[in-house]
Amino acid sequence: MKKLFLILFTVSLSAQVPAIVEVEEWVSDNPKKLVEMFNHWTDLEAEQNGVYSFVLEVIDGNKVYLCRTFDDMGQMVKKEEDRWGDEGWQSKTFQNWDKKYDWQDFSSVNPERLMTHVFYHWEELSYIPEGMNLAEQLPKLKFRRNITMDIQNGDGNWDKFQNQIKAGIENDKKLKNNYVRLMYSPVYGGIRGADFLMIVMDESRASYYKGLEKRNKKRDSDDDWNSIQNDNVANWIDEEDIKVHY
Repeated sequence: MKKLFLILFTVSLSAQVPAIVEVEEWVSDNPKKLVEMFNHWTDLEAEQNGVYSFVLEVIDGNKVYLCRTFDDMGQMVKKEEDRWGDEGWQSKTFQNWDKKYDWQDFSSVNPERLMTHVFYHWEELSYIPEGMNLAEQLPKLKFRRNITMDIQNGDGNWDKFQNQIKAGIENDKKLKNNYVRLMYSPVYGGIRGADFLMIVMDESRASYYKGLEKRNKKRDSDDDWNSIQNDNVANWIDEEDIKVHY
């Protein structure tokens, strides 16, 4: 983790992807209502702190993620310092939010915040097809497949994993497999203690699985791809199908 923290200040990042994402992990008896209230909150919050936020809803589940994006750790720390007190952005946001919802509305969905996580983007382990303007495409990409992974213990396995991911990206380019995949690691927290969070985007759940089937057909019949996968040093911990709300 110390190594990762040092990298935060030395690696240049793609302007299309947030460098730092703070994620509040919630569960609720009525996740759709919680999403509705969080969406209203993020709109009001942005007016106070200028932070771009969005909400993730786990499909067929009771979990909701409230996400805030930052350019770097310094910006996140500064926004956190400005958050508290009567003049802080959270208090001002709540005053406006309270005009539409009240505490009874919020408590009625039985919300529980499980944990707050902070993730760092690995630009070199992410894949955005050449020429794609992700900012223009994001409104269409409403589906997320979130995969948490852990690196097996062993000397050099972190480097092996990174090299494997990079080789896989280059091989997918060769196979003309076009998709959007972002890779993040936890700076703080982390879903189920995973080392990496891989996010694959698509327009819908159906289009994702249809595209994945096509990609895998090409991969399975490709000797280079199979060679890359022979020495896999990562364990898949969990997977979630997610709908994003901007």
